Amino acid sequence: MWIGLYYRDLLPFVTCTHRCWLPVCVILLMELQVSSQERVKGFTRGKVILPCRYNAMPTEKVTMFWRYKDDRNVYNIVSGKADLTDQDRQFRDRIRIFPEEWANGNFSLLLTDLKDSDSGSYSCFIPTEDILRQVELSVQEKPTPEPEVGPKSSSMSIRVENLSPFLFLLLSPALHFL
Repeated sequence: MWIGLYYRDLLPFVTCTHRCWLPVCVILLMELQVSSQERVKGFTRGKVILPCRYNAMPTEKVTMFWRYKDDRNVYNIVSGKADLTDQDRQFRDRIRIFPEEWANGNFSLLLTDLKDSDSGSYSCFIPTEDILRQVELSVQEKPTPEPEVGPKSSSMSIRVENLSPFLFLLLSPALHFL
C-alpha cells in the first residue's frame, strides 16, 4: 500500500519548521556578539594586558567584574568605583586598570609580575549590558638569548691582528740585543 505525499501536503510543516528555527538563529547570533574569547600570551615576570572592550557607551555608574577560572575575584567595579575588598590574594598589588578609559567602553586590565599559575581563563562580565568577554592567558618562560659568537669575537681578533705589527716593532729592539 503506497501512501503518496505531495509538496502541498508538506507545506504547512515546512513553513512551521522555518519559522521555528528563526528565533533559534537570532538567539545564536546575539550570543556570538555578546560573548567572545581572545588568546593572550605573556612571559614569566613580565606584564600583559587582558582586553575587555565594548562599543556601547557605558553609564557613569557602570558595574563590571573580572574573574579568573569563573570564581576567583580579579577586579570589581561597582557603581563606577573600584571594589577590591574580595580580591583574590593571587592578584593583590599586581593589577592596574584604566579608569580614564571606562567612558570609551574599555575595561582592559594590566596584570604584572606574571607567574605560571596565572595561566588560564579570565572573564570580564558587564551585567547591565549582558556582555561577557573571555580571555585565555598563556604564561611561558621567557626564552634566554643565545650567547653571541661571531661578530664580537671576530672583532676582537681583528684588534689583536691590528696590534701585532706594533707589538713586533716594540719587541724587535729587545730581540735585536739578544
